[in-house]
Amino acid sequence: MTRTTKIILTAALVFAGLSTGTASADTGCAWTPGTLPLPAGSTTGYISGAANGGWFVGSGSTTDGVRWHGGTAEVLGQAFGHQTMLKDINASGVSVGTTIVDSFENGAVVHRNGRYEQLPLPQGYRAGRAKAINDAGDIVGMASRFADTFELVLWPASAPGTALVINPDPAVYSYVSPVDIDEQGRILIRAEGQRRAYFVREAGGSLTELSLKTDYVDAFRGGRISGEVYEDGKFVTVEWDTAGQLVRRLDVRARESVVDSGTLTSGTYRTADKQYAVGVWENGALTHTLLTDPDGAFGRPVVTDDGVIAVSYDYTGVIATFTRRCSG
Repeated sequence: MTRTTKIILTAALVFAGLSTGTASADTGCAWTPGTLPLPAGSTTGYISGAANGGWFVGSGSTTDGVRWHGGTAEVLGQAFGHQTMLKDINASGVSVGTTIVDSFENGAVVHRNGRYEQLPLPQGYRAGRAKAINDAGDIVGMASRFADTFELVLWPASAPGTALVINPDPAVYSYVSPVDIDEQGRILIRAEGQRRAYFVREAGGSLTELSLKTDYVDAFRGGRISGEVYEDGKFVTVEWDTAGQLVRRLDVRARESVVDSGTLTSGTYRTADKQYAVGVWENGALTHTLLTDPDGAFGRPVVTDDGVIAVSYDYTGVIATFTRRCSG
């Protein structure tokens, strides 16, 4: 049996809910496994973003820029003849990412209406990176004037051709990046320089600094912030709200956690027998193990609000999907 076959079979066999000692509303749900097809000629695939309605974006081993929908892989390829890394996608299939020139992430791009477009840079800036997009079409990323100085940029859907620079305090922060933008237009901002801080920018433009007391923040969606804190000699995965208030602790640490807009969390964890696993948490309680692997050969999962989790394998090339089905 090949390693790929073993992992797929493992994924298909481990859907029984785990007993974690905590009641969960997800105990009547199961996760049905599937796979995304690889583009022609590719032996491996990588998933980097997902959106409601079965949209996924990533790459194949022989091509940049791959978009999946309806069980079909569509090669978007390179933007303007440059190596292209697509980072995110929305529910309309609009994809965003970055071109690479001379090993440097140089240009922020969007793929829409069947073609790539270069996103404009703010005046005086020389390089850009697009990181995330919401369903309204708001895009967030970064732009640079100097080698190691980046500021957050918002390309608002309501003002095409506009690039808005966001930095809570340019005298303090020289590297400002988005964790993500949610469907309400809020941006979770990571700002670094003389110190590190996190801010939430509301759609209207107001900024609030959060007292998260950690450097480890992973994800943001629907007003949910997930990350890790160090407590009692170990790392614990936690969730905050947009005011920076602690909402819950996960019963098992989830590395590289991702969240939906409801109460679901996914990430990787170590099982009792020291294997690596992709898990699902509901309201902080581990309810399902989607797959396991002794070497942890899978990437960071992606999750959508309509109940799909996808994950790619570094060693095997398989891109697995898991769709939630609930009884009652």
